Amino acid sequence: MQNKGTLNDLRENIEKYKKDLLDLDQLGEKIVQTLILRDKICSLIHTLEQKKADLSVEKSKLDSLDHIIKDRPQVVWKRLKHYTDPVSYRKKHKIPTSSWWWYVDEIIKSEKRRAKRRWIKRGTIVAGVLISLYLVLTYAVPKPDPYTSSISEADRLLEEGKINPALEAYQRAMDIDPEKPTAYLMAGVIYGFLGEKETAEKHFTEAKKRSTSLHDFYLQRGMSWIRLGQFSAAQEDAEKAVEINPESAEAHFLLGNAYEAQGNIAKAIAHLSIVSDMDADPKLTVMAR
Repeated sequence: MQNKGTLNDLRENIEKYKKDLLDLDQLGEKIVQTLILRDKICSLIHTLEQKKADLSVEKSKLDSLDHIIKDRPQVVWKRLKHYTDPVSYRKKHKIPTSSWWWYVDEIIKSEKRRAKRRWIKRGTIVAGVLISLYLVLTYAVPKPDPYTSSISEADRLLEEGKINPALEAYQRAMDIDPEKPTAYLMAGVIYGFLGEKETAEKHFTEAKKRSTSLHDFYLQRGMSWIRLGQFSAAQEDAEKAVEINPESAEAHFLLGNAYEAQGNIAKAIAHLSIVSDMDADPKLTVMAR
């Protein structure tokens, strides 16, 4: 099929593109030809724009159709990978990144990065609510003791993304009061985040010894993981907390948020529904609902 460069040619190609996209789930190997068609549409638009044609209507329609791909990049990428090697194809045909329809894997990566950033922010709120409700630390005191002040400073630094200064502040808190668990636990989470698993485990062992219960340990560590965007680790700890105490509204709330952050909506709803049906703190119940 050759591009003649007329407005009718553009409209015909857009209609073919529309037909393909509306049948996206059944497109099969035709997905490659659909993206090639999108290339031709791009070329036609460039040709017609040089002729000063008014393409506002066509561009608007095309933008709406493009969103079918942008809204379902996983489906397109899965189909594409099944019938060709997209990365090799892009290199072989020297496809520019401006032809984004050949780079839906980048759209997927970008969505994951945005989702993770959103959940890290939300995780901070979730952890803050749980900590205040569960009284892991008492921040609302007229004159915080040195240990609590160091923990507060470390938490602030961590929320600002200052990992190493936060770690130093948690270590200062350990020196101030070696018998409290929170500083050990938070240092362990940071070491785990940095990939230093052996050092992390040593700190977790110390935190576990000092925790009031195993349930408290897993709950607080799960809160800490979710603050750093480590949703899978948060899920594992929340599951352990729920297993130890199935009546813990805080554990179900944490687990529901961990599931939601990973896109497992059905399980998230199940656990948040449990919280909403419990006689828990009103603030926690409202957030769950």
